[in-house]
Amino acid sequence: MKLRYVLGCALALFGRDPPSQAQVPPEEVNQAVEINRELLRLRALGASPLRGPRARPSIRWRVRTRHRVYAAPAVTASGWAVFGSLDGAIHAVDADGVVRWSHLGRGRVFGAPAPFGELVVYGEDGGAFVALARGVERWRIGTPEDADAAPVWGDDGTVFLASREVLAVRRDGAVRWRQGLGGHAYGAPALSGDRVYVPEMQGFVSVFDRATGAPGARIAVGARVVSGLLVTRAGNVVVGAEDGVVRAFSSEGASLWSFSTEGAARGLGVRATPSEGPDGTIFVGAEDGGFYALRGADGVSRFRVITFGPVRARALVDAEGWSYVGSEDDRLYAITPEGQLGWYLSLGADIDSGPALMQDGLLVAGCDDGALYAVAVP
Repeated sequence: MKLRYVLGCALALFGRDPPSQAQVPPEEVNQAVEINRELLRLRALGASPLRGPRARPSIRWRVRTRHRVYAAPAVTASGWAVFGSLDGAIHAVDADGVVRWSHLGRGRVFGAPAPFGELVVYGEDGGAFVALARGVERWRIGTPEDADAAPVWGDDGTVFLASREVLAVRRDGAVRWRQGLGGHAYGAPALSGDRVYVPEMQGFVSVFDRATGAPGARIAVGARVVSGLLVTRAGNVVVGAEDGVVRAFSSEGASLWSFSTEGAARGLGVRATPSEGPDGTIFVGAEDGGFYALRGADGVSRFRVITFGPVRARALVDAEGWSYVGSEDDRLYAITPEGQLGWYLSLGADIDSGPALMQDGLLVAGCDDGALYAVAVP
């Protein structure tokens, strides 16, 4: 009961009305805030506090749209999965597969929506970031180019947006600051301490002061970047590039290590955003069909799992270090922390969407056939 009560406090703080302010002792409010901070931190790492399916699951339900579901779903404070489609629509679905609300936007959705309480922010082609509250548009901010990158929330309720510029925006839509970029950002920005890191397609990572937007370092990656980046628990920046190399930099931009995938020699790149496991292992898929696990300290390969299509989706790492990832061979894979294949399941079309856990054992992922699939062990 105490855990349920604390989680209720957390939902109240982050966008839902509390039943009574008198019912929320200060120490439990502080605990609820820490719960939400931890969830945001895990989301940034490509991780979940939940446990995924261990045995091969079956399809529990699907929600169909009119076009490909390329973007990863995100789980809201209500426990719903919010996802976008290239048909321009955003949907919120509960754990039973019931659509709770839908919103038809003005352009295709390539980046994952970002929930914060009941507010959901997403980007759309045509150049705009949009905030929804239960499917109703609350604000819209235009951008110079397509809004491909997924928004990222800070724990203070500021959302960071990137296109041909980077913006810090309050929950009410007021712009705190905005700065131009040297090129288009296709991948999501990342936060660490007082800094914002933004990947640019031209092959740079630009750094900005989180509070003021003042420009800092501009890190040269060495090849085009079409993925998001990972800031590890240790504060290092890890990013994959179109030359098939995964690179790590210090927070100041010093090169730490690099790892060439098997496909690098064939001109096959890395388009997936890296994730970090509980022990600091870096997980990332590549265009060569490999799913790689690298030591976070030095980039040395721990293992490689071979799929039969490019892996463009970001992996999800569960609470016990299992990885879940989709491939363009139409399969969803589960990989143990030791690199063994736990199971795979065909969804019938390319899986470019990173998966998410709605609850223990209930995994959802988008598919190129235009559906969001939920899978679980019967």
